[in-house]
Amino acid sequence: MTAADRERGEAVVAALHAIHPARHLFLPADLSLLADTDRVATLIAASTRRLDAAVFCAGVLSTIPEWTEEGLERALALNYLSRFLLARRLIPLLRAAPSGRLVLVANAGRYKDSLDFDDLQHRRGRRGLAVSGRTQFANDLLAVELAERLIGTRVEVTCVFPGVTRTEVFRNAVGLPRLVRLAVPLLQHLIRQTPEEAAETPAYLAGDERATGTNGMFFGPRRKVIAVPERASNPERRRLLWEASEALVAPYLANAEGTGGVAAARPSAGSSPAEAA
Repeated sequence: MTAADRERGEAVVAALHAIHPARHLFLPADLSLLADTDRVATLIAASTRRLDAAVFCAGVLSTIPEWTEEGLERALALNYLSRFLLARRLIPLLRAAPSGRLVLVANAGRYKDSLDFDDLQHRRGRRGLAVSGRTQFANDLLAVELAERLIGTRVEVTCVFPGVTRTEVFRNAVGLPRLVRLAVPLLQHLIRQTPEEAAETPAYLAGDERATGTNGMFFGPRRKVIAVPERASNPERRRLLWEASEALVAPYLANAEGTGGVAAARPSAGSSPAEAA
């Protein structure tokens, strides 16, 4: 488990240990920084020979762009680029499992395509929901792209919208008016689900053998299958995002063993999925 808040992370690990006295490992990290994300991937690889599942759910809701010390727009780095880098680094460990599962917790098809590849860091972009929305759509493209690249392997990739949940996401949002940040949690408390309920679908996809055969699928709350929107399957948009992402994380892949465990390109006409993977 990784999180930026050491105290809260260690409390969760202690609670897990009380339920099941296995070896629970907490790695504190700021996943809005690629250097920290890469460090986590290195520590995971040093700690285990295989991963049965990885659930990527760190994120932030922001309506104003901010930039990290690495020069990356924070919402893009935390909500998407950290996941791209972790996937590239950890897929070899997932491929070593009998049935590797990679679960992207995002918004699963709910946002339009607002990615601007001429301004991926949103330096010229406007404030508003597009700051976070474009990062959620990037997860849609990543899920479809990874699923296709991993055809013929034992790894399955899914994307999940867990539903509006009774958490601090709106209270901690960046850029929302104070009145909205205060009012929305009250509404959540009245009508929406608990974190335990929201976690049910990602946990099912990560660990239930009945979820075998879900590669490339999108899900909503209560395991509801969501149709993958055509915009998320667009091969040109997927290619552009993959190439831009690889360029940004290239320094962290150069010294890592292998190439991230995925095909260098999508399966071409005439090639088998296994050959491409």
